[in-house]
Amino acid sequence: MTGCYVGWKEWHKVDFGSCSSEDALYYAAELRASGVASVLGRKVAELGYGNGAFAGWVRKAGGHWVGREAIPELQQRAAESGFAVIASGADFSTACGPGKVDLIVAFDVIEHLELDAIRSFLSDAKEALRPGGLLLVRCPSGDSPFSGAVFRGDLTHHTLLGSSAVRQLAMEMGFEVCQVRSPVLPVWGLGPVRAARRMAVHLAQTLVFSFVRHVLMGNGSAVVSPNMIVVLRKEGSQT
Repeated sequence: MTGCYVGWKEWHKVDFGSCSSEDALYYAAELRASGVASVLGRKVAELGYGNGAFAGWVRKAGGHWVGREAIPELQQRAAESGFAVIASGADFSTACGPGKVDLIVAFDVIEHLELDAIRSFLSDAKEALRPGGLLLVRCPSGDSPFSGAVFRGDLTHHTLLGSSAVRQLAMEMGFEVCQVRSPVLPVWGLGPVRAARRMAVHLAQTLVFSFVRHVLMGNGSAVVSPNMIVVLRKEGSQT
């Protein structure tokens, strides 16, 4: 991925680290649903931080963020904006220390990796996390008939995982599977008009996704939203 990818994504340098009110609402809700009430004072690592929206949110929320990104231009932007970054080939467990990270996130990243690279990332994440620490991943759902536009809409995507494959990988790497589900859709916080629209969307999704899972697929645990959230836990109790 090069500067062409940054341009295609419309990630502007002046916006690095900025987090919109909509994104902030989503991050807070997604983390709460995943079992993270607050990042205040917590060490949070991110794989593939893009233009730094989550990094900016963590900083504002009082967390200690560190990120790893493959695109040199974005690495430079992060460093110039005062964010802690590690080299694209480095490990979180080496840069942060084994057992030092409370939460690791990867939003829309692992689909860019080959399976061996995903395994390598999971191994590093397990080493870097504190006992009881969480790994939160968002990726296209291989279960879903609606994920095609998400997965095939980017030439740099390589791997599409279904929920069963995710559980298989987690077992292989020694993680506890806490959640495999659809992303949250916050309803309140963006005004009454958008709340009404989101309530309608939520209702439609509930009905359609349930019909597809149970009637068309016969698999009540399938994640049929376009994207999937995976929350994995390292064994032990977090202090």
